This record gives sequence, C-alpha cells and structure tokens, in this order.
Amino acid sequence: MFNFPKMLPVFNDNKKQAEFEEKGFVIIPFYTPEEIERLTRLYQDLHPKDEKGFYPSTFSKDKNYRTTADREIRNMGQRSIGQYLKDYKVVGGSFIVKSPGPESIMKVHQDMTLVDESKYSGINIWCPLVDLTDKNGVLYILEKSHRIFPTYRGATIPDIYEKTREEIKEYMQPLYLKAGEAVIFDQSILHYSPPNLSDKIRIVTNIFFTHKEATFRIAYFNKNEFKGQVELFEQDDNFMIDFEQFGHNIFDRPKIGKSLGLTDYDFPEITPELLREKYGPRPGDVLQKSVKRSYFSKIVNLLKSN
Repeated sequence: MFNFPKMLPVFNDNKKQAEFEEKGFVIIPFYTPEEIERLTRLYQDLHPKDEKGFYPSTFSKDKNYRTTADREIRNMGQRSIGQYLKDYKVVGGSFIVKSPGPESIMKVHQDMTLVDESKYSGINIWCPLVDLTDKNGVLYILEKSHRIFPTYRGATIPDIYEKTREEIKEYMQPLYLKAGEAVIFDQSILHYSPPNLSDKIRIVTNIFFTHKEATFRIAYFNKNEFKGQVELFEQDDNFMIDFEQFGHNIFDRPKIGKSLGLTDYDFPEITPELLREKYGPRPGDVLQKSVKRSYFSKIVNLLKSN
C-alpha cells in the first residue's frame, strides 16, 4: 500500500492550491453564458435517444458520441483551464446527465482510481449548465474526505464507505452551483447527488485532468482469486475514450491496458467512530439533543412557575 504524497501544484493561485489541498475541492467561475448555450446545443445534437436516469457520455457504446463530446468539451473549457491551472494534462471531457426520475440518483461514492495516486492526484472540473437546486440533483461533498485513507477504487473493489453511506450523508454539504460555476474536486473525495425530481434534464460537463507528468492506471479486484491484493493496469492517455467497459461489463477484468501485476491492499473501512473522530457528532444527534434540552428546559420553567 502507499502513503499520500505531497500534492504537486496545479493551480496558478497559491491560495486556490492550498484550499484544494485542505478541503479537497474549490469553486470557480468557469463557462460564460455563450459557452453554456453552445454546450447545451452540442448535447442536444449528440445525446442518445434512449438515455435515462444517470448517464455519463463515457457510458455510451457510440464512440462518435464519446469522442465528439470529449473534444468539444475540452476545447470549450480551455479558456478557463488556462486561466486557473498550470502543469496540467487534460485527459477526458464528458457530459454527465440526470434525466428526470427517481432512478437518476447517484449514491455516495468516490470516483475510480485513474492515476498513480502514490505520486499524483486525479481531479475533476465538474460544471453544471443549469443552476443546481434541491429538486434537480444538487451535488453534495464531504469536505476533507479525499485524505481519509489511501485507496484503490473501482467497480470490483469493496467501497470503504459501504457500511456508513447514510451516516456520511449527514456530514455532507450541498454545493448550490450556478450555471457555468464549476467545482474542481479530487477524485477520491466522497460525494453524491439525489435524484432529479424536476421536470427538466440536468446537464453537467466534466473535465478530468491531472499533473502533466502523471501516469495512468486503474485497479481490478477478483474476490475469488485475490487475497489482500488488487491488480493494477497501466493505461495510455486515450483511456477515457477507448475504455468501453464504463457502462458495460464494468465488473470484468479490464480488456485494455498493461497489467502491472498484483499489489497489496488492506481494504480499509470508514466506521461511525472514525466519522465522529474526524467530523464530530452527527449533525442529527446534535439537533436532537438541542431539541431535548429545549423541551426539558420548558418543562422545568413550567414547574417553577406553578
């Protein structure tokens, strides 16, 4: 297993870099109204007709859709990327869409491992093309959770939060981003979004980047054969477009990339005790205690008055 490295700077602004390292995310203005309009039209021209629920363009079997979305989103984001970032490498651009309906929920999760995190950080620029609200699937983030444990993450690897998903939600904060406002977050941060229960589609663009010297790798776990180990696969810079298992056969052993063999992994877990240690009492418990104190105080005062 590895230890967290000192983050290599990717922000031009030292304060932004420090905030990102501390919290795991920063918020910046990203698209202009004109850019939002052009990206919305692009999505309307490209999106598959059978799209339902939660649907990233990386899930599509249509390589033209994946490739065109990737190219155009990267190009549209380059103005702001050049303004805010340095020493970076952009690897993928995609649409992330929530169609109206309860099936559009995205549960508490961390994004899959995409880089060698013993040296680098994988980072998303996540930007809605509409204002986020409680009704259309606002994004929730658990501040500082990008450095709880060093992890390998993927569809086949047990989640460190599997037993505490509901408790984690209580510590999360919603990010009510406006259209064109982006959150830049470390891929290992815990986040989720409730379903889009509005009557309109919620369109987001995501641009994945990392340090310019980063090497790419993904992780796979075979629970029937591996004991305390995961298999790592080296990937090239076209991985986000060429990997066709995101939406299909994601639990199979990767079909592209070079196996780097097995590496030890201790499969850590987030416990309720760990959450309380790092974040304090559950907000719901604090509120309940406050209500009880208020109730008993009223009873005492009533008895005194009688």
